[in-house]
Amino acid sequence: MDRRKAFIVVAILLAFISMEAATVLAQGKGNDDGKGKGDDKVSKGDGTSGGNGKSDDKGNNEKGKGDDKKEKDKDAVANKYNKKDPVPGTGQERGQCKSKGSCYNTTLTCPSQCPERKPKKNKKNKGCFIDCTSKCEATCKYRKPKCDGYGSLCYDPRFVGGDGVMFYFHGAKGSDFAIVSDNNLQINAHFIGTRPAGRTRDYTWVQALSIMFDSHTLVLAAKRVVQWDDKVESLTVKWDGEEISIPTDGEAEWRINSEQREVVIERTDDTNTVKVTVTGLVEMDVKVTPIGEKENKVHNYQLPSDDAFAHLETQFKFSNLSDLVEGILGKTFRPGYTSNVKRGVPMPLMGGEDKYQTPSLYSPVCNVCRFQRQSSVATM
Repeated sequence: MDRRKAFIVVAILLAFISMEAATVLAQGKGNDDGKGKGDDKVSKGDGTSGGNGKSDDKGNNEKGKGDDKKEKDKDAVANKYNKKDPVPGTGQERGQCKSKGSCYNTTLTCPSQCPERKPKKNKKNKGCFIDCTSKCEATCKYRKPKCDGYGSLCYDPRFVGGDGVMFYFHGAKGSDFAIVSDNNLQINAHFIGTRPAGRTRDYTWVQALSIMFDSHTLVLAAKRVVQWDDKVESLTVKWDGEEISIPTDGEAEWRINSEQREVVIERTDDTNTVKVTVTGLVEMDVKVTPIGEKENKVHNYQLPSDDAFAHLETQFKFSNLSDLVEGILGKTFRPGYTSNVKRGVPMPLMGGEDKYQTPSLYSPVCNVCRFQRQSSVATM
């Protein structure tokens, strides 16, 4: 009898222990799932509103950055929609998604905080971004370059690569360098600069960009400015050698259909800021900005009083880059790319001036360049 009682006690204890283990396992799984979903939601919000999510990813998860870049490349091709009539009464614009996937045929409505894709009355406002990729959402975003974002080129040229790593490339004043060189796309930059007495190198900035594709050349350049004024247009745009004017009213955009693709240049501010889209190749947010008096003093640039050194701040978003893409910025978008710049220093430098220097702003020729022109075109 005592033995039987002992078996019963042991059986009860084992059953109790099993129940406790199952409860702990269930609670742990619930917490993990809840936390994961919550974090994803917060990250999406931060990335949309101010780029904080992107910055956190850049610092904490190298693999995540590569995966995110691949998703961006895929999304650039996939994000297609048809415009629908705005919501009556509110004017909120809508789009019916045509991208293949879970968002296909879904109608997305712009938030009330940013009812228009292209704000017309005040271009400084956020615009509505309709995203028909797996995110399937409409969000509010500023339509200007983010100098801390992936694919950015700003300041005394400071890059943030496709791998999320920040680096500087000094080059030389008056010289031209290949930013991107691929089978069907070449982007060159013209550097301006100055070298104060006692300096061993030039201070440099990007004054112009040349985007070459198919048989065409699109050039965006900052004018030389003596005294900066935000209200005065200091951006020049040329298409195949001819200067073009970007409208300031209505859709505030210039567009052309070339043989293989459409090119759209739209204003994202009243002056000096545009978004450039070359379908299937690249999107660019571009802003002309000067070196201010305070910045001049802080960095001891010693700039002359008759030149504001107006230059470009740009953020690129690429589509369909090959695995062998070249260029100062282009190669950082290669799958599995590992940067060789020195980390943890105030100014990590990327070398290679000899590899990427081109004979002119319009030349696709450099020691590692890949682009081949279809035919010659006019220059500036």
